Amino acid sequence: MDGDTNQNGGPSAPDEKTATLARAFDSAWERFVGIEGSRADTETNRKQLAARIVALSRAGETDEATLAQSALIHLCVLAEASRLGNQPPESSANSGLGAIGGEPQAPHAQAFSPQTVAAMSAALEQCVDTLPLQAPSSALQFLSANILEQASRGEQDPERLSSNALEALRNR
Repeated sequence: MDGDTNQNGGPSAPDEKTATLARAFDSAWERFVGIEGSRADTETNRKQLAARIVALSRAGETDEATLAQSALIHLCVLAEASRLGNQPPESSANSGLGAIGGEPQAPHAQAFSPQTVAAMSAALEQCVDTLPLQAPSSALQFLSANILEQASRGEQDPERLSSNALEALRNR
């Protein structure tokens, strides 16, 4: 048997690793659409989520909950970066407020390098690790927006991004 078909010639059950990845994807996807809304239900977002889960798995992560949470954070950061990139520069410069509950946003829209996205993702993961397991999605959105604002100003150290975002959350 080659793993793709069972002895009757039909598809075989997925192995446990594949099943874990699929469950992690489903869990993260459901939460992502819950946070971002139905407009985020795109093929691109699905591909990005799947690619992140596979990359984490290849890096040695095997825990389903960790795979789902890490991939969710990564996708939320990408979604927030996309919103900032699509925002006219004058709208945040004039108001100083973002779209998510009045959080400050970056004064200038910009694209982030892969290294900066990785730093932002690591920072957000560090933040989430310090929060209670059932932290509200508004806290995740606030932290994400704060990390993006800092990164748009040039900060790339995950430790500083994380500690500054957590401090901002405590003081809001």
